[in-house]
Amino acid sequence: MNPIALGIDQLRANLSGVLGKVSATNVPDFARGSGYLFRKGDVFDQAAHAEIIGKLTSLVENAPAGYKLHLIELTEGEVSEDEAGLRLARLVAGPGLELRGPVESRVNLVATRRGLLRIDLRRLNRLNELPGIAVFTLYDAMAVNAGTEVAGAKVTPLVYPLNLLEQVGKIAQGQPVIDVLPFQPYKVGVVVREQLAPKPRARFMEAVEKKLAWFGSELLGVAVSENNAGSLADRLSEFKAQGADLILHVGGHASDPLDPVFPALDQLDIRMERLGAPAHPGTLFWLAYWDKTALFGLASCGMFSRTTLGDLFLARLLAGEHLTSDTIARMGYGGLFTREMAFRFPPYGLKDTLD
Repeated sequence: MNPIALGIDQLRANLSGVLGKVSATNVPDFARGSGYLFRKGDVFDQAAHAEIIGKLTSLVENAPAGYKLHLIELTEGEVSEDEAGLRLARLVAGPGLELRGPVESRVNLVATRRGLLRIDLRRLNRLNELPGIAVFTLYDAMAVNAGTEVAGAKVTPLVYPLNLLEQVGKIAQGQPVIDVLPFQPYKVGVVVREQLAPKPRARFMEAVEKKLAWFGSELLGVAVSENNAGSLADRLSEFKAQGADLILHVGGHASDPLDPVFPALDQLDIRMERLGAPAHPGTLFWLAYWDKTALFGLASCGMFSRTTLGDLFLARLLAGEHLTSDTIARMGYGGLFTREMAFRFPPYGLKDTLD
């Protein structure tokens, strides 16, 4: 990088001498008294020769005495900020994203599909430790709509060395650092342990149907179970026979070791992965596996009508993630779901949200 300051007389003597260089500051439009002839980071491109020469002529004729034009001359192995921003974005973005920009080197990464935002935090942090690199995102594991801006990538210097971009490539390793994974069309059955009055039942059914439809999943049905292990086992088996990828068990008392759900799971040889979660609301959430079929335990129909930890895990499972006890354990950080945390949840458009 070679910085240059040209006075008006020097500029007048050789207008074309600035072609190929980069503006180091915003250059005011002195003729109009407002706006800018050039923005910092603009490249005086040979391809726009006539336009640039015209603006430079205006600058020479109208700039006050003593004005100096600050430029940066690119040296071998350097690129402009816009070119660097584009290269950076291409190195970190996955196939579920499109690039928009650059504007002052910033390239926005926008979701091309509805899905789950996944960010490799370890590699993201390593990238941002490099000089002049700035990659910033929404939170990992958020469910987003197509068209959502999920990240931005830019460099802070006006010119950037290619050898540092090569380091970006080594950290990225040819794999997305940021991507939006598509939701899978899962088959979902719902087993309910509660007798609901018409109004709460309607609210519950609306929530079930709207949530699953948002993910593009198929609702196999809602089965009401009697409060005993045999009835529960029958309802679960019916959905398993229909090819359910996920069964939601709603209601019961997961904190009671004598609750009928536990002998029902034992009877069917269903493995409990985790009972209880470090989050509120959602502390009594449980996760189990029956071969490849996942089971979610939710405290009540009323809870399902709201947004809880179960919604976050629903998004991750339906994007193809295999959830584990460790997955649940890591939810404690940020697991206090107040109204201020509503942005983290899938945008279903339901009226009932966090309390």
